[in-house]
Amino acid sequence: MAAITKSSGDGLEQYLRQVGALDGRGVKVGVQANAGAQDGVSLLDIAIYNELGTADIPARPFIRDFAQKNERVLGLAMDRVATRVEQGAPIDTGLAQLGEFAQQQQQAHVRASKSWAIPNAPSTVAQKGSDVPLVDHGTLVNAIRWEKV
Repeated sequence: MAAITKSSGDGLEQYLRQVGALDGRGVKVGVQANAGAQDGVSLLDIAIYNELGTADIPARPFIRDFAQKNERVLGLAMDRVATRVEQGAPIDTGLAQLGEFAQQQQQAHVRASKSWAIPNAPSTVAQKGSDVPLVDHGTLVNAIRWEKV
């Protein structure tokens, strides 16, 4: 016996609109160009100096290291957001949740820098009174933010 079915397609159309609306949308997490400055040096420049290193500062790639170590977790978070959006959740809400999650994880990674980054030089420890790389007054770690793209 054959069955005949008819679909209005309304659900499919809504699903395709939701999924299509995600195309090209996302979040970026890190120190943004408008993050401000410390002692006359932009926080973005300070982040770049630490990420890549300079003649006086060893590379402490807090962005790359975080991305490599957390690729799986970040991928799962992106999948969860995409699934919620596919199910009808507002895109901006999903992106905000993803951005907040990634921002908090990135900041925690920097705060744990003593466990993975090149240690501070003795002169740096004496100057700032701490042996935690990348963290002095918390200015750089607090400059890590997310924004929609």
